[in-house]
Amino acid sequence: MNRLILIGNGFDLAHGLKTSYSDFIKWYLTFSMENALERGYYTDKLIEVNSVWDFRTKMPFKSVKDMVHYFYDSGKLGYLIYWEGLDDVSPSVRYTNPYTTHIKSAFLKKLLDTCANSRWVDIENEYYLSVKAILKTDISTSDKEELLMELNNSFEFIIELLEKYLSTMAVPRRIAQYRKIFESKILKEDIVTSTLEEDIGPRNTMILNFNYTQTANQYLGRPPALANYSLNHIHGTINDIKNPLIFGFGDELDSDYAKIELEKAKGYLTFFKSFWYFRTSNYHNLIRFINADEYQVYILGHSCGLSDRTLLNMIFESTNCKSIKIFYYKNTTGNNFKDIAEDISRHFTNKAEMRNKIVPLEKSEPMPQHKPYN
Repeated sequence: MNRLILIGNGFDLAHGLKTSYSDFIKWYLTFSMENALERGYYTDKLIEVNSVWDFRTKMPFKSVKDMVHYFYDSGKLGYLIYWEGLDDVSPSVRYTNPYTTHIKSAFLKKLLDTCANSRWVDIENEYYLSVKAILKTDISTSDKEELLMELNNSFEFIIELLEKYLSTMAVPRRIAQYRKIFESKILKEDIVTSTLEEDIGPRNTMILNFNYTQTANQYLGRPPALANYSLNHIHGTINDIKNPLIFGFGDELDSDYAKIELEKAKGYLTFFKSFWYFRTSNYHNLIRFINADEYQVYILGHSCGLSDRTLLNMIFESTNCKSIKIFYYKNTTGNNFKDIAEDISRHFTNKAEMRNKIVPLEKSEPMPQHKPYN
């Protein structure tokens, strides 16, 4: 029996990297406003920012980054995006906005509004919702194509910015417990869909890395080398023209997808992941692995959301998939095991099969977390 380890953004977060989409949004605002402060203005394909006055002379922030984080943390990010008074910094002083900001992209405005209201945003999901909104709009084919072109141009530039942001991050230190997880045996008590006489070491292991970073690489590249392991960067890696970033949506099981395929307007499928998988052999290498033998799935930091639904459905519903073990995030208020299990269930058409494969919480483990640097 083999093992397939799915690594998602939670794995990077567990290593201390600021790789959430909300962190990316904060970085982009900081980047834009720092440039505007230095030169008086900043403009790109999505945004235009003008510095009205140097906020450091009148407001209690040492840097643009501090200011952005303050208003994000207090749920007032909109104050930095739109021209409004800033009355939460000091109880006795009302400040005017040090910037005027013009949002050129409707999609960026949607992302910023979502992040401002909830301090959380899923860029890939918001993109697909925007595509479906265009699908359901009662306008001409040419008008739909114009809206799709605008959306896709914005999304393409956001991918460029995301790669730039991730390129600023250093490879984090290894966490010893993950090496033990990678090398652990397949436990007979975790398998109910077939019979194991005893705990066994996996014959082969594939680490299916959905992240764009190199965090997972360091566990294979340092001695002692892990035996019979392969690392598949299924969504590409940063700054690699041979394995470019795959960023978009991948839910061909959604009821609206069939309608999209029948649409005459061009641009609907531009950022559907299935068509980007053709650029490398990563997807075929995954198929070869899951067809070669029975396997157990480990979930390490992958939310199992709908943006990867087509791929995850193939993995989970394969007859060779015998067990799915969740490594959940745990803090002082609880854990997210239930949330991940619910999201996994969305990738199953056979719910009884899903219940047979998911290892119960009592037999699962929390994800190890990094210790802050001293």
